[in-house]
Amino acid sequence: MSDAGDPRGRQQDRGYYGAGWSQPAPPSDGQPSGAPGYAGQPYGQQQPFGQQQPFGQQQPFGRAASRRPRRPSDPRRAFAPGASVANTTGALIAVVSIVLVEFVSGVLGLLGTSLVVHPFSTYGTGASLIGSFVSGVFASPFPFYAGAFLALAFLTPIDRRSPLPTVLLRAVLAGAGGTIALALVGVFTGAYAAVRTGSGARLVIDVVTGPLRDGVPFTLMLLGSATAAWLWLGRPRGGRNGQRSDAGRPGTVRPADAVPPSTFPPAPGPSAPQQAGRPYGAQPSGPQAGQRPDDRWAPPTR
Repeated sequence: MSDAGDPRGRQQDRGYYGAGWSQPAPPSDGQPSGAPGYAGQPYGQQQPFGQQQPFGQQQPFGRAASRRPRRPSDPRRAFAPGASVANTTGALIAVVSIVLVEFVSGVLGLLGTSLVVHPFSTYGTGASLIGSFVSGVFASPFPFYAGAFLALAFLTPIDRRSPLPTVLLRAVLAGAGGTIALALVGVFTGAYAAVRTGSGARLVIDVVTGPLRDGVPFTLMLLGSATAAWLWLGRPRGGRNGQRSDAGRPGTVRPADAVPPSTFPPAPGPSAPQQAGRPYGAQPSGPQAGQRPDDRWAPPTR
């Protein structure tokens, strides 16, 4: 039994904050035992401040802990899912090139037909020449444009690292995706026309023959535009000052021994004159001028 006047006895009876709990025995190595510190570590076992893990390299938690790092896509595979600025740029170049070709050919056909028929007069089914031009160049093939662009931007990109046969295969797959988009739209337009006319022939035209009629030539044009986009993305970029930058291309990196080392020693500066019998740059072995020699056994000077 502890003495009533002993302050240690009273402290052991009170425990933590007077709750009556018994205190643990102090550690034998002399380290203080305290409440657990940050991240469940005792204060005596925390890492030093200079050796703590940086903030950007801390272990993730939640959904980020279960995610795996994405592997780089193989440039030789037909499908390379992913989105980037280069993929979007290549898709825009390829698809916009087809739109420009269709626009130029449509304008030439419009000029030739306007010599016989007035551009704003109606003919046949009630459509005007301008309306047929807008529908044939922009409205009708728009599903193909959208489908090919989405395929080239996210599924079959025009990567400059990929060889040309792989790029052409991806262009064919993108053209197939645009043709399927035309067929999906034709399901709705053909069904509406079939209900209105009472014949199912329009459904077959809008779902099968119409998409194939437009998709085959558009895919062939997509092969040429994808090749042009591949060449454009792989061309060397200019530097900031207008200089041509060829870094990272074969044959543009100079070998390490292209510039021979200098055979002449550098001239000595005015503040460090070269001493006779000692090569330039070597440190003197003895005491320099104005310094006292290191003599540990000499008596102190007063």
